[in-house]
Amino acid sequence: MAKPVSARTLPIASAATLVLLFATLMMRGPVTCIGPLAELVRDAFGASYADYGLLAALPIAAFGLFSFPGPALAARLGLRGAVLASIAVVTLGAWGRLSGSWAGFLAATIGVGAGIALLNVYMPVAVKKTYAAKDVALMMGIYTGVIGLSGSIGGLTASPLAAWTGSLVGPMAFWGLLGILAALAWAMGAPALPASAGTARGSIRTIVGKPVAWALTAVMGLQSLLIYTVCAWMPPYWMSEGMSRSETGFWIFVFLVSGLPASILTDRFMRAMKTDARASAALALIYLAGLGLWLWGGAGLLPGSVLAGAAQGAMLSVAFILMAKKSSDAPQMLAMSSMAQGFGYLGAGLGPIVFGWLCEWTGGWSVSFVFTAAVMVLWGLSGIVASQRDSIDG
Repeated sequence: MAKPVSARTLPIASAATLVLLFATLMMRGPVTCIGPLAELVRDAFGASYADYGLLAALPIAAFGLFSFPGPALAARLGLRGAVLASIAVVTLGAWGRLSGSWAGFLAATIGVGAGIALLNVYMPVAVKKTYAAKDVALMMGIYTGVIGLSGSIGGLTASPLAAWTGSLVGPMAFWGLLGILAALAWAMGAPALPASAGTARGSIRTIVGKPVAWALTAVMGLQSLLIYTVCAWMPPYWMSEGMSRSETGFWIFVFLVSGLPASILTDRFMRAMKTDARASAALALIYLAGLGLWLWGGAGLLPGSVLAGAAQGAMLSVAFILMAKKSSDAPQMLAMSSMAQGFGYLGAGLGPIVFGWLCEWTGGWSVSFVFTAAVMVLWGLSGIVASQRDSIDG
């Protein structure tokens, strides 16, 4: 295998890094492009709000369910081939949403979610195997930042592309074309990756009994639960307090954008905090402070959005960094990535549901936000527990 790339001696301009990050751009945008097009989608297919709710839930469910077959597919195709196949699935799903039928749109959306789910599993392993050990944490942060960038591009380009073409064709075709380019780039210039990443050691069965593996799953799952819950329910809360729809969109945008630099700087933050446990606790406290400022409103909205967004972005980087640190080799990280993202995303989908149920049950917002704050605390505790062992086998 080729010598691992050093992100410092051969930084972002390296061909392997550019190809890897180009593939990462396919990992959120094909999903986040749907939100701004909600009314256009409903009009195009005559879909009800309940139908649209199903559409919105499908990618999260797919992220969880389709993470589990990841190791088996890597065993058949090798890690490099499995990534290429996953990009192809996302691309086919993007084009499939132009079928013209609601059933076809739903099926294609499942395809997009399935391909991204597999990329969620494979790409952290690809980062771990592509870079020298001293650079993995830095590159995990950059990789996480590009995931956030992908989501932002999807949200920001959807409406202009739809307006330009006068239909859903623009935004759907954009991601279909980008997927073709990403697949070609990966086929021609992907980094050297192990052909045997899906060995028996890459099976979830080998780690499911390890307490550290479950702590890492909680680190991944709880941060996912938070972002889906916050994005789903902060706008309705703010609107109940008299804020306009456009204002709520602006503050969620500030929240998401604040996570991009934080993701990239997570490695530096963790080193500055001296221990992973201390960094996890600090991020939970920062998020709690952001939530408190959000609820205070007024002058607290800007610092609250920045603090909450920075914590959210860093939390995802921490999840990947800890998985890389605690995994002894590529097969074990493949298993860990599959387990953490499979169970993690399945659990994350419950967050918005529980929040809404608590609102209905209590007739107010307070208990729901107590639930949200409790999840932040639990995330910090999960990071502390995951930091106690040197490895999953330790």
